[in-house]
Amino acid sequence: MYKDFITYQLAEGISEAHLLKVAGDIRESWMKKQAGFISWDIHKNTGDNARYTDIILWQSKKYAKNPEKEMVNIPNAGAWFSCHKEGSISSQNLQQRSAF
Repeated sequence: MYKDFITYQLAEGISEAHLLKVAGDIRESWMKKQAGFISWDIHKNTGDNARYTDIILWQSKKYAKNPEKEMVNIPNAGAWFSCHKEGSISSQNLQQRSAF
């Protein structure tokens, strides 16, 4: 299993409800159609800086890399990208080695 962790802050004037609606629309219209996609969870960090972390699970790194190239084809991509505060996005990629 391969995991993408994407951390960000919301853009000025964007509510959590709006973020979750836009994300749900993208999950239904685009993410679920990506080969190897397993799930996408959105978490709100408990600290004062109100950062969010998305955890996206893929069957393998191979499957995770294809959608990165296709992000320009996300329906209503502008709505998604406008949810994020400019310069606040960071990401990590983890490949599972074992589960207990």
